[in-house]
Amino acid sequence: MNSSTQKTGVIYCRVSSAEQIDGTSLESQERLCKEYALKNNIFVDKEHIFIEKGESAKTANRTQFQKVLAICCSKKSKIDYFIVYKIDRFARNQNDHAITTTMLKKYGTSLRSVTEPINDTTTGKMMEGIISVFAEFDNNVRTERSRNGMTERLKQGVWVWQCSLGYERLHQKDNITPDGIISPFITMCFEEWVKGKYTFQSLADHINAKGFKTKQGNKATPQLIEKILRNKIYCGVMKGMGFEYEGKYPPLVSKQLFNECQPGYKTESRRRPQNAKNPLFPLRSLVLCSHCLAPLTGSTSTGNKKRKYSYYHHHKQTCPKAKSITKKDFENLFVEHLDKIVPKEEYLQLFKAVIMDIWKSNYIAFNGENEKIRQEVKEIEKRIENIFSCFERGIYSDSEFIERKNKLKKEISEKESHIHDNRIEEFDMDEALEYCFNFIRNASSIWVQIKDKPELVNSFQKLIFKEKIPFEGDKFGNSKLASIYKLEEEFDEDKSSLVSLLVIEPRMFVTG
Repeated sequence: MNSSTQKTGVIYCRVSSAEQIDGTSLESQERLCKEYALKNNIFVDKEHIFIEKGESAKTANRTQFQKVLAICCSKKSKIDYFIVYKIDRFARNQNDHAITTTMLKKYGTSLRSVTEPINDTTTGKMMEGIISVFAEFDNNVRTERSRNGMTERLKQGVWVWQCSLGYERLHQKDNITPDGIISPFITMCFEEWVKGKYTFQSLADHINAKGFKTKQGNKATPQLIEKILRNKIYCGVMKGMGFEYEGKYPPLVSKQLFNECQPGYKTESRRRPQNAKNPLFPLRSLVLCSHCLAPLTGSTSTGNKKRKYSYYHHHKQTCPKAKSITKKDFENLFVEHLDKIVPKEEYLQLFKAVIMDIWKSNYIAFNGENEKIRQEVKEIEKRIENIFSCFERGIYSDSEFIERKNKLKKEISEKESHIHDNRIEEFDMDEALEYCFNFIRNASSIWVQIKDKPELVNSFQKLIFKEKIPFEGDKFGNSKLASIYKLEEEFDEDKSSLVSLLVIEPRMFVTG
């Protein structure tokens, strides 16, 4: 029983993954927090020990965390200390940390860490601020490392997420493999669908009649059938982190069969030449004959000694300009053409000066908008204070209090996100322009590096060339270029036309 002079506290313990729940992490945290309370003469009622299992500290919307806050912010409880094992158990976002500790202090509750020297002294407060900053930094680093690690595993052909239907993972770090139970039904879905006699509903009925059930014991639905037929994982292709990767696990269907099951396959196959994105010939979709205007294509032949030779050539051999040119020579001519169209440095610098002038003008407008949003945030914060006041007077129940508070906090988060989007004062436009200009200056070397990657080189070429390039037999002719490549022409005609380029080609200045 606590005396009138003894301080009171609550204990909050958290782990962020299921693996940690099964270990000793939670028990250790709770034991050390209790020892800290006992050592510092802080009474903690057994009802005031809260355990959060497997929820991240990235957001403040944690179930047990919300219950602790409700108790601390109730005048009936009179809690002096909010005890955690470590500050990153409390919050890994500096903004959440500042808002929550400020709110707690209004009700007389101070944050205490078992492992870190924080208290209400000037030095203790400084340490709390520094530690909260590093907690957020550490979380960001962990997130980045995790993402990089997952990307590397994807590049190695390993599926890193939960197994898709029909696959299983025999050991934790293994790649996925067909489960032998559901996987035959997945293959059946593709083999039956390609026959063209099923709807999603009728195919679901068909495999259900054959005994299909998910791991949860559910039957197939039309929605599940569509999801299966659209999932590239079944043909050995993994989609993740914004890219596609070749999986090194047994596919359940061939790429050909998968493609034949996709909407519009027959229409597209008639309209699009075969191997239009063949990485061996990156220019086949970009270059046409200057005489007959037919697009050039590419092909590989095998010599007497079984050596392969690759050429670009005409589709129409009847054209007077029809000829074959080796892949190496043709692409070397294209590299020379890329170097030829690069604007002179003096024009790039003039263009940069115009952009910087407009950028500085826009800053004033953005800053005014941000200030308006900051005032709106302050008004919402006042409404949050009023909600706490109503909760103390018993007007709101616990659930109503949490619901209303979270709704307003979400509004604040959205507005702060809008401010972040407009924070151009922290954006180094000079550096961004140099990045873009280096792209323009080094277009030929970049093209050489990515020419065997269709998903990159096609987008790259479209950024520069706005229409197909004519080939005149021994050199590339003129074609419509992105506006940034027409600086000399535009500037010679009218210096003011430089300004118009900003709105004509915004895509040329996307840096990531």
